[in-house]
Order: sequence, then C-alpha cells, then structure tokens
Amino acid sequence: MDSFALPKGYEDLEISTQIIIRDAISRKIEVEIIDRGENFLRLKQGNHTEFIKEASKTRLDSLMSYLVMENKIASKLVLSEKNIRVPIGRNYSNLESALADFNTFQDRKKVIKPATTNFGIGIGISPVGDSFESFKIFVERALSYSSSVIIEEFIEGPEYRFLVLGDEVVAVCNRVPANVRGDGKSSISDLVAKKNDDPRRGEGHKTALEKIQMTEIEKEILQSQGLDFSSVLPLGVTAYLRKNSNISTGGDSVDFTDMVHPDFKKIALDSARAAGATICGVDIISSQIEKKPDLDTFAVLEINFNPVLYIHEFPYMGTPRTVGSKILDLLGFD
Repeated sequence: MDSFALPKGYEDLEISTQIIIRDAISRKIEVEIIDRGENFLRLKQGNHTEFIKEASKTRLDSLMSYLVMENKIASKLVLSEKNIRVPIGRNYSNLESALADFNTFQDRKKVIKPATTNFGIGIGISPVGDSFESFKIFVERALSYSSSVIIEEFIEGPEYRFLVLGDEVVAVCNRVPANVRGDGKSSISDLVAKKNDDPRRGEGHKTALEKIQMTEIEKEILQSQGLDFSSVLPLGVTAYLRKNSNISTGGDSVDFTDMVHPDFKKIALDSARAAGATICGVDIISSQIEKKPDLDTFAVLEINFNPVLYIHEFPYMGTPRTVGSKILDLLGFD
C-alpha cells in the first residue's frame, strides 16, 4: 500500500472515504468532514463545492437510480429489457408462493436471495435435489432480510466486479470468497489466524481487506465440505469459509482489469446505462472472462450503488488501480 499511501488522521473513516480524501488533498481540494460517522464529506475548490457520502454517493446519480440498483428485482428487469443476460429465475413476495415452486427448481442448482440487501447478506445456494426443508430454510432466511426474494439459476464460475465511472470501466477485480490454503500441517483455524495476521486485514471497512471470521456461518460452510476448524488441509488444497464473494466477509480481491475480454466491459457499461447510473459496480459471473462472452457461460448478477473503491486501489493480488481521483474528475474538479 506504500505507493498509494493514505493520509494520517482519518484512520477511523472507511477506507474508500480515506482514498477520496487522499486524492482531494493531493489536488489542493479543501476537505470538510460533515458527519464522521456517516463518512459524509464536503469538498471545495474555489467556488466549486460537492458533497460526497461514503466515497461514491454523489449528485451524479439520482435517488431513483440508487433505488433501482438496490432492488434486485428492479435491476434485473431493466437489464433484461435491454437484452442483457441475467440468470433465469422468479421473484416472490411471500413464503407460500416460493415454496409452491419447489419442484420447479429441483433439478438445478439455485441461488435464493433477498431482493434488497448488499454484501451477500441472506443469500443461500441450494444444490440439485435439495430437500424441501433445506429449501424452506433458505427462503425463510432470505425473507427475514427483505419483503421479497429472488430464486434463480446458479451459474458456475468466478465473480467479477466491474467499476463503472461515467463512460468507462476503470477497474475490474475477481472477488474470491474467504478461503485458506492448506500446508499439510496446520488446522483451518490456525490458517485463518495466519492469514488474518496480514496487516492489510482489519474490520469495519477501514483496511484494504477484512479479517476472515470464524462464526457459525463459516462453521456451517466448512461442515458442508466435510470439514471443521480443527481440520488439517493437505498441502495446496483450498477450503472456502464463505459462499458469497464479498470482500467485506473476508474475501480476496484479485485485479483483472487488463485480462477481461473488452466485450465484457461493454456489457458492464450497458448495464450501468440500463439503470441510469453514472457510478456503480456491475457484478458479472463468468467461467471464461478472458474470452468473447458466451450466453451459456456468463450472466450479469446485479448492479451495485455505492461501490467500494479500496478493492481496486489495494487488491490482495495484482495491479493497484487509481480510481478515487477519477470520481473527482467526474465531479469537475481540477
């Protein structure tokens, strides 16, 4: 993180906000913290004033664009209407209607997720032939976070975050779920502790990476692989502690900006335009991201308002990308 050093005195703010402050200071833009707890800033340069909240919420996107991106049913609708490939599925507003379609999804792996949450909260992955009781638990959990849920096909492959700023995809990263790799002698809990010793890992979005947790969620996911925290992984074998790929739950970000096929960047831009978004993160899943898009091997999962910047500025692996300054460019600062 040396070449992208952050300014002192702002360590309590989320790291994406620290990035904006760093880049503003370097451009001699006055920074005023309006609400520290909310990461709410006012930037001034001469007669030019802009408000920024949580690094990427600005006047450039309307409230309705935020609401469309926040609601997965609405965002899926605007994407499909622009003929952008999205996972096939349905949405439900109550438990009974979702359970009534149990047989519809029996022969396929499926994702069950709340319609209005971020960070992978409430998402479940139900395997082919899953039991009715297990399916019901996934649906109930999703409904506990939102008044409606989406059940859709599970598409195999890594997940990539495309950061769209204006008319450009400025960075792409592969987000890998929280994981550890075996050394043939250490327990999973020891491997987690060792990985968490990385000074880049912390808590509360104030560091480049988040610590891997060892809660009931991680315990359940290990159990689904026939493992527990005391298990010793063979050399080179990877165990995943989360199903979702969010960096906020201990995942790793790997820069892919120069490796993705350019047509995927166009798909990301088209997705942002479908939602009327200027600043957003487009999540695409693909097993062949370096090749020309094939409808059988990719889909746009969702469009995210308020995308974090730090996963691109401080990737776990790969080339760091300067993205904060580009937001200042969009806002018209010198």
